Amino acid sequence: MPSFQFCLYEVSVRQFMKKDARRIVADFNSRRHDLFEALQSFMSDELGSKGVSLLKSEHYIRLKKMEDDSRVLWSTVETGKFGNPGIVVATDTGDNAFDIRSTDAPTYPLRQCFVVPRSGESAIWATEVIGQSTAITSLWTPFSDWFKGEYDSDRLVVDREPLQSTNAWNAFIEESALQEINFLVRVRDSDGAVGVRTQEYRAKSGRGTRLRKEWLERALARDLPPSAVFTATGIPEPDEVHLSIERDGKSRTIVVGREFPRFMYQLECPDGRRPDDATFQREVLSEVGASLDLMGVSRGDWQA
Repeated sequence: MPSFQFCLYEVSVRQFMKKDARRIVADFNSRRHDLFEALQSFMSDELGSKGVSLLKSEHYIRLKKMEDDSRVLWSTVETGKFGNPGIVVATDTGDNAFDIRSTDAPTYPLRQCFVVPRSGESAIWATEVIGQSTAITSLWTPFSDWFKGEYDSDRLVVDREPLQSTNAWNAFIEESALQEINFLVRVRDSDGAVGVRTQEYRAKSGRGTRLRKEWLERALARDLPPSAVFTATGIPEPDEVHLSIERDGKSRTIVVGREFPRFMYQLECPDGRRPDDATFQREVLSEVGASLDLMGVSRGDWQA
C-alpha cells in the first residue's frame, strides 16, 4: 500500500537577483497585488483550461477543483508523467485494457493547500504526497515561470524552501528511531527515448530491532553511500534518500535530495485507504497553524 503524507514549503516574493529583498505576500508591489489572488488566477487561467505540459521534465498537470476559505486556498490537481509508453492491465482478469502512448500522461489527483496571511513575508504551501506521486515539480515550475513573466516589469520572482521548525524537528529526530531507509535511483531506459524509471533499494528494521541511528545523521549530512548500508555492491549513488523515523507512535519521513532536506508528515489511514478531505484538511491546518504561530503570524491574519 502507498504511504499518505504531505510536506510543507514556505513561499515568498522577492526582488529578482536580491535574495534578501522579500516583500509582504499580501501587498507585494506598488499596485498592491496579493499572492493569494495571483495563485487563484494562475490556477484557474493556466491550469484550469487544458493543463500544462512540462516538456523538459515530462510532467503534466491540470486543475481538478479549487475553493477558498478566507486566506486558505484548497485545490486538487491531476498530475503525472508522460514519455513512457505502456499498457493498462485489468488486474482482476489479467486482460490488457488499453495502451498508453508516449504522449499520454497517467494522472493522479493530489490535494494542495496555500495559506497566504494578510501580514508577513511568508505563505505556506502544503502538498500531498502519495507513494512516489507528488505535484512538487509539476505545480511549482509552471507557477514560478508564470509569476516571473507576469511580474517581469516589477522584477519580482517567487521562492520556495522546505518549512520546518528547526528546533522542533531536531528534537523529534534526536528522540526518534530509524525505521527504514530507501535509496531512489532514477534511470533512463537504454534507448534514451522512452522515459525515466525509478529503482529502489530499501533497508528496513525488523521486529524488535532498529536501524543504526548514525545512518540518519550521515544521510542528513549527505554522507551516506549505499555501501554503508547494503552488502551488495554496484548500487549507484542515489538521487534521493527517504528516511522513515518514528517517535511515540508518530511517523515522519525526511527526503534528502539535491535540495535542502524535505520533511514529510504522515497521514494516518487505519483502513489503508486514502484519508478523506476532512482528515487531510484537519492535519494540514494543524501543522500550518503551529508553524505560523511560531513565525509570529496572528490567527486573525489567515483565518476568518
